[in-house]
Amino acid sequence: MSRFRHLAALILVAASAASLISVVGARVVHPIVINDGRLLFATAGRDELLALCQQMHYKTLCTTMATLPGVTTPEQLLDTSLRITAVKAAMAEMKLDEAIKSGEGKGEVGMASSLQSCRESYASLVDSLNSTRETLKSGGRSADIMTELSAAGTYSTDCDDIFEERPELQSPIPGAQRHITRLVSNCLDLAATIKDLP
Repeated sequence: MSRFRHLAALILVAASAASLISVVGARVVHPIVINDGRLLFATAGRDELLALCQQMHYKTLCTTMATLPGVTTPEQLLDTSLRITAVKAAMAEMKLDEAIKSGEGKGEVGMASSLQSCRESYASLVDSLNSTRETLKSGGRSADIMTELSAAGTYSTDCDDIFEERPELQSPIPGAQRHITRLVSNCLDLAATIKDLP
């Protein structure tokens, strides 16, 4: 009986491998185990992206984006990273807007102006990221992309700086701030690395 279970398992593995070959067009498929234990099957193009992600400061964030459908080149990885970061920044901007409208921290001196400054920084970050995407899509120069991303890097840390200067105030979005800063850092790393690729 146990022989048949092993045979059935081998048949299942062979069938899975055969379906993978048809899906990826008979390209070599490599199993890759990501730090969090997920098993991915990567094609040669995906291998390049995953190797590129190992050069990033936040490898897991990069790897997650590299495995999204439609991401097969370093430029697509950068564009996807920029798009997702812009969405996250827009969500942070909306949460800050809600906090302002609800009067959060109303009794605390300086809270309203701090929230307003943070919201404006995230709005500028979204604009900067979208501008970077447009420059990337139009085949703009690497120097222009790096300049725009440097501005994005500044906007992404403004809110942290505001609340660090006023330790008596608590940011309503500390986790989002940290996550967005990491995403922007990876966008900068990606753009710098892509610029150096042959």
